[in-house]
Amino acid sequence: MLTGAVNPSGHLAETWPLKYDDAPNSGWYPAIGRDAIYREGPFVGYRYYETAGVPVRFPFGYGLSYSTFTYSGLASDEKGVSFTVTNDSDVPGATVAQMYVRGPQGGAMRPDRELKGFKKVFLDAHETKTVTIPFDRYTFRHYDVVPGTWKTETGEREILVGDSVENLPLKTTQMVQGDIDLCPPDPRLGHYLKGQVKDVTDNEMTALFGHGVIAPGKTVVFGENDPISSWVDSRGFVARTIAKKLTKHEAKVRQKTGQPDLNTLFILNMPPRAMCKMTQGMIDSAMVQAVVKIANGHTFRGAGSFIAGYFRNISANKRVAKELENK
Repeated sequence: MLTGAVNPSGHLAETWPLKYDDAPNSGWYPAIGRDAIYREGPFVGYRYYETAGVPVRFPFGYGLSYSTFTYSGLASDEKGVSFTVTNDSDVPGATVAQMYVRGPQGGAMRPDRELKGFKKVFLDAHETKTVTIPFDRYTFRHYDVVPGTWKTETGEREILVGDSVENLPLKTTQMVQGDIDLCPPDPRLGHYLKGQVKDVTDNEMTALFGHGVIAPGKTVVFGENDPISSWVDSRGFVARTIAKKLTKHEAKVRQKTGQPDLNTLFILNMPPRAMCKMTQGMIDSAMVQAVVKIANGHTFRGAGSFIAGYFRNISANKRVAKELENK
């Protein structure tokens, strides 16, 4: 790749911010309290950076190649868009053509632009190809929470095409006949209307979710969705000790290094149900419920169920492996 014998032509599937503080959730995640709340709403990744106008190091969709490409001739109709891509270089390569849509002015709250289609195009040196990206049933619609169904607003959309969310040289408009008129956003959404999620208030977050999302108080009975950090209020000595020791360790590392201990914070923010995925099946749902028993102060009963489940899983795995070998 360094010598050009291989032309990777890769594109980023995420945004690289200039610094972590620029990330939309940097002010509240990793969470050290009971709940980790997704305050960003729809403004995740490039949807935030582009809407709020935050500069980034590398934008979503950005890529490098030993080839250079020119986009031209954008046309659209009710079925989709078509355009041409030319490899201007002497090197064969690939580009990822990306189609973004900007919602109608005065319509439902949306990010500034949304990726609605893409296609990887392989081109020989100086080759030109016509590329078509079709519209589908997801291209123009949005989810309307009041009736609980997907709706399409009637109005004009702006279609943007290029090779990253920030490099979109081709633009056109498309009139869309939907099933409803424009839906002006709720003014109570406040900072959400401009994607300024770092400044969102609890009342604005309540307007977005449709209900309160801040926990009213301490958890009394723990479930499989409650993070391990909430165990500090457990009636069980073992669960309470685990949570307190992890919290104290994270604080000690943070004070010593000036940086959060991400591994410990990951454990503190992890609910027991995640153990199934994190252990590749060694811990099943029954063992998760045993962990929940420990969290609720039933230490010996929970530990017994967990150990029994562990050996039960070993036996089941051996039986399955033997059956697979026989087949």
